[in-house]
Amino acid sequence: MPPSFPLQPGPLAVRVKEPSAGLFYWVVTQLSADERMADLRIEASDHPYPTHEAALHAGAACLKELKASVFQPQGPH
Repeated sequence: MPPSFPLQPGPLAVRVKEPSAGLFYWVVTQLSADERMADLRIEASDHPYPTHEAALHAGAACLKELKASVFQPQGPH
């Protein structure tokens, strides 16, 4: 599930949002080095989760997969 654009080096974070009561969504963002700039959305859930913990667990799994696919060394081409 690599993003469709090259990911710059920098910290990634998982956030859980609750836009409606009882509907939780996870979002993976790349933290901006400049506090005046917004963080860059990398990936997000396409459906709600019933609990904060369930959304966080799914977001953490996505983050782990992203890190493995984006940051692993590439073999010879």
